[in-house]
Amino acid sequence: MAATAFELFEKSGYEAVTMEQIAARADVAKATLYSYFPVKEALVAHRLRDEIAEGMAALADRLGAHRSFVSRMRFLLRESAAWHAERRVYLPHYLRYLNSIAAYAADDARKETGSRLTWDIMAAMFHAGQQSGEVATKLPAEKLAWSLQYLLYGAVTHWLVHPEADLAQEFLQSFELLMKGAATDKPNQASKRATADKKGKEKTR
Repeated sequence: MAATAFELFEKSGYEAVTMEQIAARADVAKATLYSYFPVKEALVAHRLRDEIAEGMAALADRLGAHRSFVSRMRFLLRESAAWHAERRVYLPHYLRYLNSIAAYAADDARKETGSRLTWDIMAAMFHAGQQSGEVATKLPAEKLAWSLQYLLYGAVTHWLVHPEADLAQEFLQSFELLMKGAATDKPNQASKRATADKKGKEKTR
């Protein structure tokens, strides 16, 4: 059913295709289609999850060839940006579906999404980075994966609104932000004044 839906989407455009048309082309009852895919966006999510799984399997050897955690993650993010660019037309519908199930769906539904699959992969990568000493262990790998995933989600939504942006660069900047934070390397003026005041008080004692 999902394959049939995408054939119609590619031919006529996502918005123009109805669930009734999909059921008729797939030669199934409309009730059967809705029992598997309650909304049209679920068909997109199903297809993209399969593509993510297949893509990660295909990238496994190339990913493993990178010797450091940072190098592996940057490679994955560049590949992910290219994948997103090829499926740009479907991403608003996919993100809308993810938002809807995050709010209302049971855990089992969330586990079946490409978003959860991506999180599992990133969590495993962060865990490996912690094991090798490349990533700090003060936060669990799962927490780091969630944090990066939400930063990447923000990058995608920004890119959808501003198509002139470089998504690969947006992804890499998100990763850099997570790894290094947003604090300046140099103390700001307020910190300097506080340090000076503290030293002044110590001298007067």
